[in-house]
Amino acid sequence: MNKKHSFGKKERIKSKKVISALFDRTSPVNHSFLIYPYKVVYAKAEGETLEQLPQVLISVSKRKFKNATDRNTIKRRTKEAYRLNKLDFSGSISLAFIYVANDILEFFVLEKAMKNVLARLEKETR
Repeated sequence: MNKKHSFGKKERIKSKKVISALFDRTSPVNHSFLIYPYKVVYAKAEGETLEQLPQVLISVSKRKFKNATDRNTIKRRTKEAYRLNKLDFSGSISLAFIYVANDILEFFVLEKAMKNVLARLEKETR
């Protein structure tokens, strides 16, 4: 299996409509779980999009990390961990990675957590 190690624009959630649908607590298709330091919210799309790539949103709390440089560091490390370990999902799925730790963790810790997150997503979506 040839994995493409990229994280292009087509893989990012930019639509406010998709974001609000993903975080809609009343929707029965939305699921979430916590694997420290990430809370993951995901929803499988029902044929709305033709794109088969998973779409990803990465969020870091401004309340916990006041400096933008800290938030950007965490986002950059999370994107890199996702990019290196992403899986090919069979269907269209929207993912939100919410960083819940109170400290800036090292990359190898984030990468290990990302591998666990993606393994659980693979198990739950199949």
